[in-house]
Amino acid sequence: MMVYILDTNIFRKLLDHFPKKGVYFKQVWQAFENGIQKGIYQSVDECYNELSARYDDKNDNMQWLKANKKMFLAPTNEESQIIRVLFQNPKMRESIHTKNIINNRPSADPYIAAKAKALSGIVVTEEKHKPHSAQLPNICEELGIQCITYDDFMEIVSNEKVD
Repeated sequence: MMVYILDTNIFRKLLDHFPKKGVYFKQVWQAFENGIQKGIYQSVDECYNELSARYDDKNDNMQWLKANKKMFLAPTNEESQIIRVLFQNPKMRESIHTKNIINNRPSADPYIAAKAKALSGIVVTEEKHKPHSAQLPNICEELGIQCITYDDFMEIVSNEKVD
């Protein structure tokens, strides 16, 4: 079973721009939630923290996140070791640390990459590869992890069979 690890920007795009009403949309949301139940679509608790800072408790999107919180997983021991190795790279450490300070928020990228590496999964992100950067696609490239875009992911979800 292939596992897809979703970045925060994928949830923002889905939740903010993909309605849950309408026949087609309901089918896609059903397929997505089906994949969550099966463990095919996962994320990390740092993504949940980033998203929680975006939505207030009364927001429908926050209610959806809370109802699906089990897909946002804490790092395992194996993933923690991968993260430790990532942070040994000074450029990675500086970039992530600076990102945290500037935006006053957690940085999910190393956790996403570590989970994908540990599970031999695929990362889903809208971030683009930038030379000499610590963007998520760069981290994935360094770890030998495949990255796909939102559009690629939506094609996969829309082709899922709904139980």
